[in-house]
Amino acid sequence: MTRLNNDQTAICRANSLVNTIVGSAPWAGKAVRSLLAVTALSTGLLFTQEASAQVLLGGEQLVKGVSTAEERVAQSDLWVMDIAFKPMRQIVVEVTDPKTGEKKPEYIWYMTYRAFNRPIAQREVDNQPVNEFDPPVLPPMFVPEFTLVTQSETPEVIQDTICPEALAAINKREKFTFQNSVEAVAPIPPAAEPKSPDEQAISGVAIFRNVNPKAKRYTVYLTGFSNGIRTIEGPDGQPLVQHKTLMQKYWRPGDEFDQKEFEIRLDGEPEWIYR
Repeated sequence: MTRLNNDQTAICRANSLVNTIVGSAPWAGKAVRSLLAVTALSTGLLFTQEASAQVLLGGEQLVKGVSTAEERVAQSDLWVMDIAFKPMRQIVVEVTDPKTGEKKPEYIWYMTYRAFNRPIAQREVDNQPVNEFDPPVLPPMFVPEFTLVTQSETPEVIQDTICPEALAAINKREKFTFQNSVEAVAPIPPAAEPKSPDEQAISGVAIFRNVNPKAKRYTVYLTGFSNGIRTIEGPDGQPLVQHKTLMQKYWRPGDEFDQKEFEIRLDGEPEWIYR
């Protein structure tokens, strides 16, 4: 798994900014620091000039679609989307049991996102290598995939799922129309600069069911936000294709009996990797 450089998350930058402003001042208690952090987030003070041009929804953090010169040389058609997503959230939804037809309350974990295709600067390189992969026949498609992996004695792999009842409850709560991972499948929008007239966003939500409440740490992988691929030698000596993926880790200090949404916390910065 290869890690790539990426911008810090908005929350990390907010906390850093607060520490810079108040330092170790005795009056800067938790309430004051929280207020300053929220102010920094809402005013856009913590973002770089490039990122601040991006219009973000409340609570969103922006992850830039970064690429290396090596990647751009290897793939002349490379695209990597900017991703604006909110922290992992939790909601209790009355979900219908398909076997009995009865509705039962269920904890649903979800993460809303908006994806933007941005121009990638290409350098003139002599003798560019020929890509070993066949050229695309159809226009590139956005096909999001989300995987949540619990970090426990017996790791569990949970795929994003389609749950209409949960989607309706999430959209009502968020006051926004997000699409599930099937509805969000679409041709990649034309590359456009932030806030330009041609800018298009793909808005979706990843829904996770039956997340083990006993686990304390979780990792979420977001695939489909780039067409970046590479080939490495697999364990059996055969070629193994890896996809450029965004990875975000979380941790939850609470217990399994009284689950609280605010306990789901970011664990480090999001990172672009290959897996």
